[in-house]
Amino acid sequence: MRWLAGLGAGVLLAVAACGSGSSAASGTPSAAGSASGSTAPPVASAGPITGPAGAASLATLRWADGAQLPVAVSEVGVAQLGTQVHVLGGYVGGQAHSTTHLVLDTATGRWRTAAPLPVRLDHVGAVGLAGRIYAAGGYGSAGRPTSVLYAYDPATDRWQTKAPLPVARTAAVAVTLGGRLHLVGGKGPSGDTGEHDVYDPSTDRWSTAAPMPTARDHAAGAVVAGLLHVAAGRPGGMTVHEVYDPATNRWATLPPLPHGRSSAAGASLGGRFVVIGGEDAAERVVYTEVDAYDPTTRRWSRLPDLPGGRQGIGAVVMGDRLLVPGGGPSAGGALQSKRLLVLASG
Repeated sequence: MRWLAGLGAGVLLAVAACGSGSSAASGTPSAAGSASGSTAPPVASAGPITGPAGAASLATLRWADGAQLPVAVSEVGVAQLGTQVHVLGGYVGGQAHSTTHLVLDTATGRWRTAAPLPVRLDHVGAVGLAGRIYAAGGYGSAGRPTSVLYAYDPATDRWQTKAPLPVARTAAVAVTLGGRLHLVGGKGPSGDTGEHDVYDPSTDRWSTAAPMPTARDHAAGAVVAGLLHVAAGRPGGMTVHEVYDPATNRWATLPPLPHGRSSAAGASLGGRFVVIGGEDAAERVVYTEVDAYDPTTRRWSRLPDLPGGRQGIGAVVMGDRLLVPGGGPSAGGALQSKRLLVLASG
């Protein structure tokens, strides 16, 4: 990927050196960090990882600092479309609800500002699908869950209003699966839900799929080998790990996340379900853990810890690199970060 391997100084600021990561069940809380970011401290790694994201070894994975975001953000929606990464809404300057729309062009390693969201949102679900970026739900400016769905066309730099969500909600898991947007869980007008709605961009219509057995918000989710994995979440800091099979429209329970938390990011890397960072809202701490579930062995393993705790984050995978833009270096919404963290073989 040229944007990491061939760019000049300032795009890839610092590559973390090898170190030793904690595996304590209680997690690794992190002190609040600078909003502008800093050089990454050492991280740890061990064991092999292979899969469609490209063969890599956990022994060579390192966290690095990529190009800083123009604006410090947290509680954002993050989505990939082609070679671009889109960061939507979120907290800015300690204030909830924004129309932020930042785009990283990984071909050049540069950020730019794109057409703002039509309304102020945070905790918005975001996916790249059928040549568009979709923004679904979230907290609106009134501080209540919304039912909005918008589609962004990068060719025209414009947003279009689409069919609203069947149930208003925020802090839901949003993924693409089978050419459709799946929106799972979140918090609705009546509290936490396991609602599972599916949007078809070709018809601009929603349908309902089997609900997630465990109602929750602020969970982490990703699609691995055609199955939707969901772990973590609120209330509390959940360890519950459930998986949805679209072929049978059924959910199953899998081995729990080693350490419960909420506000973590989910991603699919090397054929594994990866849960990144998170917080304990009650204890007011953020975590550095990065845990990976291998569906073939049905076991969790530890990947290199984040160089600093992060919560209120999203993540995308570009080839065999995992990107985490922004996020909260402390619990709650008081602080945001400009830091782009990149997990890559180095």
